[in-house]
Amino acid sequence: MGPQETVWIAGAAGRMGQAIEHALDHSRYKVVTTDAEIDVTDLHEIMNYAESYRPDFVINCAALASRTEADEDPDKAYKVNALGARNLAIASNGVGATLVHLSTDDLFPENADHAFNEFDVTNPPHVYGKSKQAGERFVRELCQRHIIVRSSWVYTAQPNDLLGRALKASAQGKTVPVPANQFACPTSADTFARFVLAVMESDEFGTFHAACTGVTSRFEFFERAFTLAGQPTGNLRGTANPRQGYRIELDDMMARLTGVFAMPTWEDDLAAFTAEHDLAALACAE
Repeated sequence: MGPQETVWIAGAAGRMGQAIEHALDHSRYKVVTTDAEIDVTDLHEIMNYAESYRPDFVINCAALASRTEADEDPDKAYKVNALGARNLAIASNGVGATLVHLSTDDLFPENADHAFNEFDVTNPPHVYGKSKQAGERFVRELCQRHIIVRSSWVYTAQPNDLLGRALKASAQGKTVPVPANQFACPTSADTFARFVLAVMESDEFGTFHAACTGVTSRFEFFERAFTLAGQPTGNLRGTANPRQGYRIELDDMMARLTGVFAMPTWEDDLAAFTAEHDLAALACAE
């Protein structure tokens, strides 16, 4: 085996940073991780870190992902999602690293009747999506070796994630309101992380969508997840606030064209995820 390649995960304490670090082969890669101790919005700090560790790959998991927080503080959203991406792009390019930048389906309009592929024009309807779009542009412009991966409804088995909180609330006898008019492509963090690594190791570059195939509502997804976890669904209540309804479907065209990864259906992914993780334990999590 040759020398280890170095992977720097920025924003490693977040759910995707944790999932990707877990998926990495630590015998193949030397993994260095940073989170709040390295400010992605500070170009000097980022460049110094990159010069110190000389990574072969930089994976940008750092983001301000709350749409509400982005609407309330646009400057902060752009600082983290746009300037943070810019700084990592500059630093990556400076040391010859490949930058893997995580992005989102929120770059597209919310009520389209068709799936969006990587060649469709983005048109984000809110501050969060616009700040992520700006980050993508910086990555393309400033880092020659880049991979942008857009996701959709990524879920984990962490107790503080949406699914874990819902299972716990239901086990406590609480009513769990779940939107029945929000539609997208649920994708487990496990599968998303495997996709990221497959593209990273493929010598492919550019923009990729990484969403499970098929579209479902949040309510149907939660019903199926609860059932697979052996939990009753009686406390789930479908809601349909017309101001919060949307439908976004990603088409993984680049993955098909390059053959780097075949995404499962969301139903098969959820079944495999449930078999791998003890979701029932989330209902009792502290």
